[in-house]
Amino acid sequence: MDLNAPVQDLVERQIAQGRQIGVQVCAYVHGDKVLDVVAGTRGPDDARPVEPDSLFLSFSTTKGITALALHQLADRGLVDYEAPVVTYWPAFGRHGKDRLTVAQAMSHQAGLHALPNPVLPEHLTDWDAAIARLEDAIPAWEPGTATGYHAVTYGWIAGAIIAGACGRHVREVIRTEIAEPLGVADEFFVGLPADPAVEARLTTLAILAAGDGLPIPDDAPFYAAMPKGMWPHFNDLAFRRACMPGANGHFSGRALAKMYGALANGGEIDGVRLVSPGRIAAMTQLRTAELDRVLMAPIRKNCGFFLGGLGSDLQGNLVHGPMGPRHSAFGHPGAGGSVGFADPEIGLGVGLTINKMAYPAPGQGTTLEICDLIRSLVEG
Repeated sequence: MDLNAPVQDLVERQIAQGRQIGVQVCAYVHGDKVLDVVAGTRGPDDARPVEPDSLFLSFSTTKGITALALHQLADRGLVDYEAPVVTYWPAFGRHGKDRLTVAQAMSHQAGLHALPNPVLPEHLTDWDAAIARLEDAIPAWEPGTATGYHAVTYGWIAGAIIAGACGRHVREVIRTEIAEPLGVADEFFVGLPADPAVEARLTTLAILAAGDGLPIPDDAPFYAAMPKGMWPHFNDLAFRRACMPGANGHFSGRALAKMYGALANGGEIDGVRLVSPGRIAAMTQLRTAELDRVLMAPIRKNCGFFLGGLGSDLQGNLVHGPMGPRHSAFGHPGAGGSVGFADPEIGLGVGLTINKMAYPAPGQGTTLEICDLIRSLVEG
């Protein structure tokens, strides 16, 4: 199976239409690489061509990587999804947070989505200060009773649970338990090293803040979780080097695809096992499908992953997102268009990185076009 020609043609057409700048897309089926396409340039003001090892800031696509790190610990008996977060992070229990479970926290039910207002750069880059803020934070609702997307704070909450469970920083866990075993450590970063050789491979984003052009009130939970003031900074090296495990991973498309290729293949790829075959069921278990108070739409959520399935477009028609219509598909999209996911029913793992951010209506957009084409070719 070779999917390169039709996908390359589609991506090149999107670029010619001005809908993309630079793209990487890679896919595995039943553990075999069947697609590896790069196209376009590294940024709106960077005419260098995208290379297979170029690094794209992929926003919340990072959440799927952090989720895998937590599921790996659960696979080894170090994390219990139903245990209170305070089991691993005792200082978290203030202000009524003591009964929140790991599963609830990882499915965005903590009520801790808000960032400081106004948000300052150091609010995003200072790890210790962020952990301390969450320990003393007062939830916006009774934890476990509602869900609302923790766009940035998810990463710190997950990181603190992981550290409490295994005694290591989440950045190290991701590198040693996911990136290095897969052989992609040079294309898979949550917090960039201060390395000129790595920085030379960076792409830059044509940044479009989430919510731009939408009738969202300034005081809505959406902007509490994703303040307008944070977006212009994400091309800055200070933000790229910070460890934000829910928001600023830098990946190549092929590195993302290899991780999800393993998860679509029972947890194993090229002789490397990330999780046991039975763990995949826990990674696709629906934890909540309620209306998300931040995103203002129902989202099917697992412990850290979003799940595939059907939703409604603006006219009420049933549509699906990039992860597709199957409930068993799981992964995570990133702001503006990046995505990584596994679709175990057809053995498909996909990684897609972009640098022209866009927020299309449900059932539309360049990322969906690419993912739908890949699915159609795989399903035959």
